[in-house]
Amino acid sequence: MPVAPRRLGRTGWTVSELSLSCAEPWSGRWMDEASAVALIRQAVKLGITGFHTGPAYAAARAQERLGKALRTLGPERDGLLISTCVGTVRLGRSHVARDFSPDTVEQQVAESLDRLGLDRLPLVCLDRPEMAYLSDDLLDTLAALKGEGAADLIGIAGTPQQIAAGRAAARGTGLIDVIMPSYSPADQDSETAIEHAARDGLGVIATGTLARLSFAPLDADWSLPRTWWQARRRLADRLVASHHVGRAQRCRFLTAVPGWTAAQACLGFVLSHPDVHSAAFATADLRHLHENAEASGRDLPVEVIRRIVAAHG
Repeated sequence: MPVAPRRLGRTGWTVSELSLSCAEPWSGRWMDEASAVALIRQAVKLGITGFHTGPAYAAARAQERLGKALRTLGPERDGLLISTCVGTVRLGRSHVARDFSPDTVEQQVAESLDRLGLDRLPLVCLDRPEMAYLSDDLLDTLAALKGEGAADLIGIAGTPQQIAAGRAAARGTGLIDVIMPSYSPADQDSETAIEHAARDGLGVIATGTLARLSFAPLDADWSLPRTWWQARRRLADRLVASHHVGRAQRCRFLTAVPGWTAAQACLGFVLSHPDVHSAAFATADLRHLHENAEASGRDLPVEVIRRIVAAHG
């Protein structure tokens, strides 16, 4: 069965309840371009219509690859919800900075349109903005992008505090259409942000939904680049987000839910939230893509959901 659709709040858009994050490792140098394009094409065949990227992802290589994949599609391309995060600028291979100046945002939108081969961006999302960045000039620029047809929807991605700051800055303008909070069995801190967004008719696309599967054993095949990538990210998580690591470890029981893989159980939990419209995940593996797609249209057992909520503390 194809991935089921859901209405994206009151935006007028419909999106698949599972979305694909086009970032690492999909855009990494260890995955060849032909395989990356093939994965996008297969995702569309499975009914996935949401794809999320940004100009700073893999030094713009993610957008370039996604654009090449989109150019190979037929009419189904028109119904895809392509989002791009702006405000993050890559400095060299490993450093990034925040830049929400109107000139930078306009430049990133223009470059994104070119790389993706689109006439307009379905969703432009501010990438983790702090209150200090949310100037009137920035809001005016975003409104102009919508008014001129360069963007259909405007969103905010980030922590509950960053989402609240963005919504507060834009209060009364009707500018914000979508939020993209992190939400998973290991990170339920955005519950209130999601509820408030639903109350106001905003679309909700959850990110970080698999919690990097940090509670599950690593792939034992160290000849695979993704195993090294997962190991590096887990080490970084332990250094900068130990509280999330602890929560994730309390979810180890998700590796043993009958009839569900650990990733499917994570996605099933996220999709059990009535106010989440799409759960975004990342993968560079066709087998995992198919397995994750099978989480759509299924109900995670209530007792498992209760145990996840209790484990979060």
